[in-house]
Amino acid sequence: MKRTVLPIILIIIIVGLLAVIGLLLGEGKFGFNLLPKIEEKSEISAHTVVKEILPIGEYASLAYHYTSVVKDINAKDIKGWTIPFTTRKYIFTFDGKIKLGIDGNKIHVEEVIEEDAEEPLIRIYLPPIKILSHEVIDDSIEIFEQSQTIFNELKIADAFNVTADRKHEMEEKVMSGEAVKEAEISTEQHLGTLIKSLPGIKGKYKLEFVWQNENGE
Repeated sequence: MKRTVLPIILIIIIVGLLAVIGLLLGEGKFGFNLLPKIEEKSEISAHTVVKEILPIGEYASLAYHYTSVVKDINAKDIKGWTIPFTTRKYIFTFDGKIKLGIDGNKIHVEEVIEEDAEEPLIRIYLPPIKILSHEVIDDSIEIFEQSQTIFNELKIADAFNVTADRKHEMEEKVMSGEAVKEAEISTEQHLGTLIKSLPGIKGKYKLEFVWQNENGE
């Protein structure tokens, strides 16, 4: 009987030591940690979330379509006296498209939390509206009248220069008219819809858009 009791006691002692060592290893007492360490995820700010989904390049918010009438009458003269048979004339129309928008790289986002405010605020600073592109639709050109003489021929370069001047006039007209305000409203609507669709933003933050000038003010 004595021979069988001793091995049983040794087995119990060994099992107990293994259990203690296992607990110590699990708690990292010896500089080890066999169990994976679970860390809490850091909270992502609304500022970061909004900034990530905003456009990083040019953002077109409005396309302005127009039809322009080009009329040019030209004659050679000497000291104000028109030389006969040198008068040329042409009248044609063309359609153009001007895209208005902003530079997405210049958008700045600010998260504002005020003590007395019911909801925190996300303030978005937008750069001024600018012309992103201006193109003439080639197949829209329609000639109504064209005449020339051997002494005053109509050249393609002349028509091109007149068209370029008319494009410049249209750009000045668009940038000084209501189209800029319409582009601003469209930008706010589209970006507002995009931001409010985010799970962490919808119903939790108010949005405010601030338009800046070329100097960022």
